[in-house]
Amino acid sequence: MAKVTEPTSTAGILMKQSHGTFRHWSKRHFVLRNGCLHWSHEDLPVHRPGSVENRSFIDFSRTPCDLIVLEGSRLFLQPTHGFMWNSNDRHNSAGTAEPLMLMSEQSRELKDHLREHIAFGRDLRASRKQRDSERSMGLVSVGPDELAEENDRAEHPEDPKAGCSTCAVCSLELFPTVEESKDLSAVVVDSGGSEGCISQDSSNESRKGRGLVVKTPCQHYFHRTCLNDWVMKAGTCPVCKTNMTSQKPLHGKSSESV
Repeated sequence: MAKVTEPTSTAGILMKQSHGTFRHWSKRHFVLRNGCLHWSHEDLPVHRPGSVENRSFIDFSRTPCDLIVLEGSRLFLQPTHGFMWNSNDRHNSAGTAEPLMLMSEQSRELKDHLREHIAFGRDLRASRKQRDSERSMGLVSVGPDELAEENDRAEHPEDPKAGCSTCAVCSLELFPTVEESKDLSAVVVDSGGSEGCISQDSSNESRKGRGLVVKTPCQHYFHRTCLNDWVMKAGTCPVCKTNMTSQKPLHGKSSESV
């Protein structure tokens, strides 16, 4: 999966409509950070909004939601149809589908920032789902040393333990050279903290289209995205047809788990 890029944190003042029989508008300080909207009657530090105990928040990675722009400067924030605000959020509508009505003098800027953080939350949610799926299949990410070793085996087909130099799904080169393996230390883990979401410099033409390599419990190697796409359609290993949907996770070093 592609690297999840963290949106810019932003802070300001908004008006929020209260719930209940007698509804009114109240001024609140807000911070948008890491796919979360925090608000409080107290001032919130932009880099540590969680340090203020008396605050409310919505984590967009927990609930798919829609942002509707109304007339004037009002914004309508609600869970996508069929969903509810996560009960672990901290606000009066948590656990319900009740929308939030917001208003700001900088409604255009707030709208754009909200959409960026909602999209970031959606990407984090998809990343977690993919990671959980890969763990259930027992996939293990392959590090530079193993990549180099398998590449060397592939160059000696007479070796009974000869490796494979191409992905069986896309037929593109699977393992980098020893020199390229050393450069794999420069891969970037996504800033959202999703384990295993690693991306390489897409501008490097020598690696374009390869992506992270993973090993299956049946000891076959593939590009991560290639295998995920294949298993979603076929449910089996592309090489030996082992059922990948019933695999148990391999036990190994935690740093190698996908």
